[in-house]
Amino acid sequence: MAVMWHAGEPQDGILWVEINWRERPVNALSRDTLNELSELIGRIRSDSAITGVVFKSGKSGNFIAGADVTEFQKIRSPDEARQFVLQGQHIFDDLASLKVPTVALISGACLGGGLEFALACRWRIADYSRKTQIGLPEVMLGIVPGWGGTLRLPKTVGFVEAVPLLLTGRALNGRQAARKGLVHDAVPTEGLDHVARTLLATGGRHLRPRKVGLVGGLIDRLGPLKKLVLWQATKQVHKTTHGHYPAPFEIIEVLREGISQSPEEHLSRVRDANVRLGQLPVTRELVRLFFLSEGAKKVPESLGASVDADTIEHAAVIGAGAMGAGIALLAARRGVWTRLKDINADFVARGMKNVRKLISTDVKRRRITALEGTQALDHLSPTTDYRGLKQADVIVEAVVEELDIKHQVFTELANATGPKCALATNTSSLTVAAIAAGVPDPSRVVGLHFFNPPHQMPLVEVVRGPQSDPQMVAKAAALATRIGKTLVLVGDCAGFLVNRILAPYMNEAGHLVAEVDDPLEIDRAAVEFGMPMGPLALIDLVGLAVSSHVSENLRAAYGERMEPAPIWQALKQSPESSKAGGMKVIEKTWFGKRLNPAVLAAAKSVARFSGGPKVVLSHEEIVQRLVYPLINEAARCLDEKICEKPDDIDLAMVFGTGFAPFRGGPLRYADSVGVAKIVQALDTLATRSPRFTPCDRLRRMAAANERFHPAEL
Repeated sequence: MAVMWHAGEPQDGILWVEINWRERPVNALSRDTLNELSELIGRIRSDSAITGVVFKSGKSGNFIAGADVTEFQKIRSPDEARQFVLQGQHIFDDLASLKVPTVALISGACLGGGLEFALACRWRIADYSRKTQIGLPEVMLGIVPGWGGTLRLPKTVGFVEAVPLLLTGRALNGRQAARKGLVHDAVPTEGLDHVARTLLATGGRHLRPRKVGLVGGLIDRLGPLKKLVLWQATKQVHKTTHGHYPAPFEIIEVLREGISQSPEEHLSRVRDANVRLGQLPVTRELVRLFFLSEGAKKVPESLGASVDADTIEHAAVIGAGAMGAGIALLAARRGVWTRLKDINADFVARGMKNVRKLISTDVKRRRITALEGTQALDHLSPTTDYRGLKQADVIVEAVVEELDIKHQVFTELANATGPKCALATNTSSLTVAAIAAGVPDPSRVVGLHFFNPPHQMPLVEVVRGPQSDPQMVAKAAALATRIGKTLVLVGDCAGFLVNRILAPYMNEAGHLVAEVDDPLEIDRAAVEFGMPMGPLALIDLVGLAVSSHVSENLRAAYGERMEPAPIWQALKQSPESSKAGGMKVIEKTWFGKRLNPAVLAAAKSVARFSGGPKVVLSHEEIVQRLVYPLINEAARCLDEKICEKPDDIDLAMVFGTGFAPFRGGPLRYADSVGVAKIVQALDTLATRSPRFTPCDRLRRMAAANERFHPAEL
């Protein structure tokens, strides 16, 4: 019996192959399913009754998601890795060499090995579905596309277009793929079968060839121009990765050497590259994070309550600011009937203007079609009252961070909604318990903490309050799942998980500004460490006023160790802090970046008051000051059971803050440094300030020589 490749008898010469691994939620390429494909190719080659082949997925929203990543966990030696890559290369070469035409009808995820399979087919037709994503994301796992992608993609879309697709792992929708020539056409889903029959009947004569410009054509033909493109790409990769990720550099070298190699030599080079990359810690960490993120796209099993995401049909968002409007649009785009409410028509109109702007941008960039944009708007109803909320499954509150206002909103929501409706707060600094106090049924109140901007940030903290009903938490989590978010289940405390752990890092940057000779070195050290931006740039992104408000709430909850750095207190009194748009810590000038003069003056004032001289710290010393307190707070969260396991912290900090993915998250990084070494460094720093004092859990772990994660990871 077939496992994934289901083929009956040819109909009018056409063999229709259903791709459907029925025992798995997605189609994937394992050693067994590759062997089955090889047998099918042998049948096609030997059966003269077959004049054409159409491959079509039997799973909604999924064509082939790529290689079965669980195979990576089974590989025990470099030779096994080499054989797995070689297996796919040979089979896809056999597919490409078939004399009968083959058509891949792409609907849903067509990624990695799935796209390499499609590239080996003669024709590729994609649909307009929002779920259709086509790309080679292997670089995000720390490896090189192994089954012919580096060979066939440049021939298909041109060298200039192929290089950024390979180096970023960017996925395209059907329309974008057709525009680049990655697929031959994009059509409505219901038209896929008809187009396949037409292609096979006409030999593809009606298809328009890919447009090749003069420059692109010259680059495709001339090796020196290809090398120039790769030289420019190398500079860009250095700029964005700071050398932390070997895979993009390996892809560049594979492409560079491939200019003068035969296809066989090129594929051999790809095998060598993946064997080498597969043994690197960076690759292991990226693959581990991939598994963690895949497991976090569903309602957490530990809740003991199950809610199917597809059953969430009606929702509402209270508060039409940038965050509320963004959340409402996410739900509406996923087919959830959503109401967007605020206290007056002007606020609602402003929110809808933001929604239309986001939709317009997505349409212009071909992320969605104009029809999909219209459908999203059709699912979104602006309002200034609570009518129509009785049928809502989940309400998300996104109003200002004032407890009295939130109490009023939740009391009104409790009366305006049905008893089975989950009431979720998007607060970032208050607790679920404080908000639920006084609500007629506090068991309905949960937390759904989105990160700003919600349409870009993948993480949502699902917060279980002390009185939250597990079924209500599961219902809120189901909404987050439906709109495509990565979930982490956390307990109720000030700052929840991510903001609480990040707070010491951000606050320490303020102390360093007043201490170091060149404050811009703080951000340089953080970026060199692997952060997407430095803490000072992050404060400017969030806003100094918002950061100060959060830090004050955290100080009230946790006391002295969260005491805001003196410079942040001083800047609150600065006249610049009241300017429209708020004060920026870092200014851009014609000569580059510089510290805002007002911040510099405040830093000097704080330094004079403290009496300490300005110091020059190495990047390593700056990173220790920033990151070790973050690890200390993470250990406290584990001890207090704010989250269930160290993996939750690593996933949350990578997806919520961009903590260096190649390091695997803060607790994996702690393991690599050694907990005892971190405790020793914190003890040394604690002689200057008690805020560095290691928590009890870190001390116990250091004494017992323990790790956060098993050593075999």
